[in-house]
Amino acid sequence: MLRLASVLVWAMTLPMSWSHPGSTESAPRAVAPASEVHGDPQDVDDERLRKIWTALPIEEREEISAWYRAECDRRRTLARQLERHVFHSLREARGNWGQLQQASVYDGAKHAPAQPILRKMLPPENPKVVAERKRMGLTQVEPAPAWVYDWATGMVLQRDKPFAPDHLFELALAGRAPEQDLAIALIEQALDLGTLRPIHKAFGHTYASRTGTAYSGISLYDAWGSGVKIEMPDIECLGILHDVENDWRSFTAPVPGGQQASLYKRIGKMFHSIRRERGLAQALAASYFDADPELDPTYSSATDRLQLFWTKHDSALDESRAALPVSSEWDDWWESLALLQTDADLAELAAQRRMSLRAEGGRLRGIMVWVLREWGALKNR
Repeated sequence: MLRLASVLVWAMTLPMSWSHPGSTESAPRAVAPASEVHGDPQDVDDERLRKIWTALPIEEREEISAWYRAECDRRRTLARQLERHVFHSLREARGNWGQLQQASVYDGAKHAPAQPILRKMLPPENPKVVAERKRMGLTQVEPAPAWVYDWATGMVLQRDKPFAPDHLFELALAGRAPEQDLAIALIEQALDLGTLRPIHKAFGHTYASRTGTAYSGISLYDAWGSGVKIEMPDIECLGILHDVENDWRSFTAPVPGGQQASLYKRIGKMFHSIRRERGLAQALAASYFDADPELDPTYSSATDRLQLFWTKHDSALDESRAALPVSSEWDDWWESLALLQTDADLAELAAQRRMSLRAEGGRLRGIMVWVLREWGALKNR
């Protein structure tokens, strides 16, 4: 197992020609070592940087992206070293990915033949979908991750052109490392205990209303976890019951009002079992690179515990996975994590990790500003 101290030493010995899996980029042009910043990188706003970037030919964007990636390596940024640890630790998983596809909807003819209301899928940009996301409090990391972990299949999925220069540029502006999307998805995959896959798959279907409107990009998992009042059509409820428990006899559509509470209770129990597992893994994965990520309310008020967890296990993925609780033991485990704060030495190390991660975002953005200046695209004021 690689301890964090070993990881940092190991990362410093890697050749600077290392590149991400699937990379076809050209090598960056050679430059003499220079100071990290000419001028204050925070003195240039994102809007100006985007205008400069979009005006560049695609060939130059590709070269600048390659140079930026090499600079992150040369300067041995913390985020880059953590990325490399993830890729090194999960060599076998790195090839286990597929293409991100639109989630399916439950088939009314199959699960509610007496009430087969057709689903009409609205695209993500539809105002109704945007409004529903806002109502549910669903946030989206910007830029949208080029890689995501699919809890339904256990695979890491990629969007079109995940290594595109434009995406890397937006990652840099957001203070994120070049392959951070992929690393986070792989961490989620590593932390998934894999015991509740059928339930994850069932709740991965697209959320729909009783009238058949399906909201692309909003899953049943998202809807159930939102904490707001949601539609609970028979098709989706029975679909979950059929897929997870293969129970086709207890309820049939249309479900009588007197039976709905019992049906919803069974489904709710399934949801809570996966929410604990998925929510914890997602919170830990997001906290691996970010001291203050946007998280589920359960974890957003206790980010110090997440940093204590990574510090205690030296950011080592194999040891971390072994320390995770099964869903039924989550409450006790979560409380025990809070007790780590009583260890003064561990708390100090966790605070150092947190401060280093907070500084990292500005440093990564600053490297992109420096590269643009050295290239000649951004003139000093």
